[in-house]
Amino acid sequence: MSEADAAAIASTFAAEIRARVQDPCAARDWISLVYRLPAGLRQVLLEELDRGNLLVDIGESAWPGPQSIVGMMRDRFHGEGRTWPPGVAWHQVNDIRQWREDVAEILDGQEFLLMT
Repeated sequence: MSEADAAAIASTFAAEIRARVQDPCAARDWISLVYRLPAGLRQVLLEELDRGNLLVDIGESAWPGPQSIVGMMRDRFHGEGRTWPPGVAWHQVNDIRQWREDVAEILDGQEFLLMT
């Protein structure tokens, strides 16, 4: 997939998320999962989509805790020196057996992640 194609899809995803703000759980789909993310992490996701970074997958997971929402992004966040919303933390992992980096937020003791 070309960068232009990914950016166009990312833009569509961002528009769909923003359009659902009035009734985010109207359907049990990927957008309802986005609205289960804490506000800071949802803001990061929208910023990434606005930059053309594509959301590849999102789902409920038993890891890192029961009922966590974990999203996978196509491209890196390039977190060094970036300002993150309050409560959001960036971690550089760079383990070829795991993942490159993640952005996490904990809400009510529950950890939520976006990963690359």
